[in-house]
Amino acid sequence: MAHARAVLTRLVGLLGLSLGLINTPLMANTLPTGLLQQAEPKQGFISEARFFPTQDRRLQYQAIGTGQQTVLLLGGGPGFSSWNLTPIQHYLSADFRVLLMDMRGIGTNKHPDDQPDALLQQWLADLEDLRRYEQAGQFILIGHSWGALMAQAYAQAHPTRVQRLILLNPVDPELTALNDLSQQIDAKRRDWGLINEPDDPFEQVIQPVLTEDELVNQQLSQVLPTYFHQLAQGQAYAQLFNREDFELAINHAVWQSYRQQPLDLTQMTEIAKRRAIEWIGCREDILMPGALTGYQAWFPKLSYQLLEQCNHFPWEEQPAAFYAALDQALTNPPPEDDYSDLTEAERAWLLDDSGLDELARALDATKRHARFSEPFSLEKDYYMTNHITLGATAMTDGWGTLTQCHYNLDPVGKLQIVYNPDRTENIRILSDEGIAMAWVEGPTVQLDDIKRGASICIEADTHALIQRDDDYVIERGPFMRRFLDGFYPLHVKLSVDWNDLPLVATSMSPPQQTGVYLEQTSNQVTIDYWFRGELRTQIILKPK
Repeated sequence: MAHARAVLTRLVGLLGLSLGLINTPLMANTLPTGLLQQAEPKQGFISEARFFPTQDRRLQYQAIGTGQQTVLLLGGGPGFSSWNLTPIQHYLSADFRVLLMDMRGIGTNKHPDDQPDALLQQWLADLEDLRRYEQAGQFILIGHSWGALMAQAYAQAHPTRVQRLILLNPVDPELTALNDLSQQIDAKRRDWGLINEPDDPFEQVIQPVLTEDELVNQQLSQVLPTYFHQLAQGQAYAQLFNREDFELAINHAVWQSYRQQPLDLTQMTEIAKRRAIEWIGCREDILMPGALTGYQAWFPKLSYQLLEQCNHFPWEEQPAAFYAALDQALTNPPPEDDYSDLTEAERAWLLDDSGLDELARALDATKRHARFSEPFSLEKDYYMTNHITLGATAMTDGWGTLTQCHYNLDPVGKLQIVYNPDRTENIRILSDEGIAMAWVEGPTVQLDDIKRGASICIEADTHALIQRDDDYVIERGPFMRRFLDGFYPLHVKLSVDWNDLPLVATSMSPPQQTGVYLEQTSNQVTIDYWFRGELRTQIILKPK
């Protein structure tokens, strides 16, 4: 146990619990001291548990927010629970979908079969499984302390699946910030009276041998407070944690794994050419100055922000200044990206086709079913409406009129909206705004030079009503907003009007549920779908 105590003392500088995100070389900024006082921190996660599959078992995670982009928060340690990042999760959820989880072997994902020595690579695989399950084309990664290294390790393994890296009070890749860490911690413990010193400096004190539980509790009560600018706040914060929040064996083993296979400078330099890497930290962080100089040695044009009067947990110590810095880190422009690290198909999705095809090309291996959600804001994100009016002879020939509108289009150079030529005729453009040129070309509508927030409405004759043995069906889709091998969230409004035809709507697929909302009259149905993935719809009508 003496060896374990020595290890923890040497590694305890990594008790920070967060994650890292974004990018781009800018001038350094020093923000004023935060003025707002954060609400008292609370223990535990703030949302219902969700689960995603991995190769051997399900893992628990938390998700809040319905934004177009997906943020993944990565906590510190390694070996700490990540619930202390919930204030950041809550703040970002107004604009993003924000994911948070305890890593395998820790807290809510602790399991007796987990082997600490093999966890680092397994963690990377788990994060990729989570991304695929969430149908996120890319992550914005925000990592705190150790979590910043974890974020970069994932970026190395999956560079095209990371949109931005934000590093919060990070440990530097070469671990220079840890060189004198234990001495700094011990000095601060003595200054703050957290160590009982003998009255006689020559008196020999025999330290008792502690159990692992006692050792962890001692580190939480005596060491964690030293990561704060003010003792009282550090002690209050430390009281929120208990033995279940920290796994000593995992902390030791994962640091050993990292030392054996650290980040690669060449690979990270290539990533920095294409992705924004933002650094946020405290001037008085116990990891300074090595935490900053170590990154500047790797990234000479690093964009960084230094906060005042805080140490290692700035969202608790200086929340106003911290969230202002985080907002800036999320909006700083990334480097100019030539997208050369993407496949030809992926470049097409990003540069020439926003994935708004109403009847798109078949989605090979990335095909996913729709996952419905609560309604979300339409102020900035793309959505579409479809109104079908059945013609007077539709019960015989199936034809009607489709009016389709696309709103809040993304700024891309070119876009095509593709229709099924067997079911669509006489396509015409009713209106467009924020588009340099739009024209009909065969079964498609071609758009050039689309500005952010642009819109277009299209009308066409559509073969909508399909007759079956004893009823009729209207099938639409697939509706999707694809992004790389994932999807953005999408809102689709579908309405069908059959006027005086002797029909009645009897059922629909998918059925009513959260994210699927029906309004119905005697001659019309209107359905709102809020989802991520690929949606195919059916409306069943029967003759009266």
